[in-house]
Amino acid sequence: MIASMRCVASFHYQDPINKLITSIKTNPHAPELQQLSGLLAITIADRYGSTELPQIIVPVPLHWHKLTRRGFNQSDSIARSPCQKLPGTALRNDICYRRTYSPPQHLQGKHQRLRFMRNAFTVDKRINGQSIAIVDDVVTTKATAISAASSLIKAGAKSVDIWCIARTGWHIAAP
Repeated sequence: MIASMRCVASFHYQDPINKLITSIKTNPHAPELQQLSGLLAITIADRYGSTELPQIIVPVPLHWHKLTRRGFNQSDSIARSPCQKLPGTALRNDICYRRTYSPPQHLQGKHQRLRFMRNAFTVDKRINGQSIAIVDDVVTTKATAISAASSLIKAGAKSVDIWCIARTGWHIAAP
């Protein structure tokens, strides 16, 4: 289990941000993508200040079936801007994989999300003492982030943070 996880978000998940995020989930060329991911990079730089940034940026992986159907991973698209703008970071989408398929998260309640996400990810590379940031579009229950982070910690990560465009309000003030 993860002892602590820093969650950095640029926005509350509410109007109009929720509509902009829907756009980047359905259109890999949505103009909102560059603006939102650029603002995320600025938020990350501000939040970390002089603290060392994670070295590895891992977009939350999609299950191969969903990736094939959708044609792109919006988390990978979001992660590119922070990676380009934050020195000493490397984008790696070859470390963590989604091994289980589940129904779309927005159609599930909190308990279902937690159950479906348990052991949903696998890591097939050792990550010896590296600090990692997982990038996602929205964090709601943290089920996805906790599952992916747990897999990365088991593979040797020193720490795992989550970076997202928006998160729901019940934990927006969390460090």
